[in-house]
Amino acid sequence: MGNKGQSSGLRTIFSFFLGLMFTLFVSIGVFTFHPPPTQHDAQINELRQSEQEIRASRPSSELTAEEHSQLEDIKRQRMELIDANEEARKPWMISSSIILIVFSTLALVVSLVRSEQLHVISNGLLLGGVFTMLYGVGWVAFTGASVVRFVVMTVALLITVGLGYVRFVRQSKVQPAVDGLEILHGTGLTDIERRVSDLEGRMNDAANALGQKNT
Repeated sequence: MGNKGQSSGLRTIFSFFLGLMFTLFVSIGVFTFHPPPTQHDAQINELRQSEQEIRASRPSSELTAEEHSQLEDIKRQRMELIDANEEARKPWMISSSIILIVFSTLALVVSLVRSEQLHVISNGLLLGGVFTMLYGVGWVAFTGASVVRFVVMTVALLITVGLGYVRFVRQSKVQPAVDGLEILHGTGLTDIERRVSDLEGRMNDAANALGQKNT
């Protein structure tokens, strides 16, 4: 009994770990082969470095009016570039979210294949698909594009409900029928035959006993 509980716990831990590893693998792959735009990063770093050099040259109270004006101008330019960088990253965030949702859907579909024979791996891929789906939806939630965000959320919801129905509802309906066939064609049929044979033997013994008594 203890071994069964320990084995079940290890399987749960392995499934959870496999799900996390799948999510990390897909996330790192997306950042590696679909990196975010960085066209303004170099300018932002140069402005930040210039600002630090001015502030490090002397105490703030000793800076001249011209230096204060330079700092304000650098700060304004840096904020404009940061805003431009954020705007440039919104399409990337949407495309990355779609890629993550596609991979999560593939994981959920693969988890349906031979789910009864490969129970642990199937559960791990199912968790990985769910984690990746949440990660992808989280990306699109910060884009600010309400229509695109709603469409992506709707697609993710439909995929989740559809695959959840196939995994937990449809398979649960098929399983009792399979179990019934196993009973008819497996050990259940053997047990029924044995009981019928025992009953026939008892009836024969009773008939022989009655025949001897009548004679």
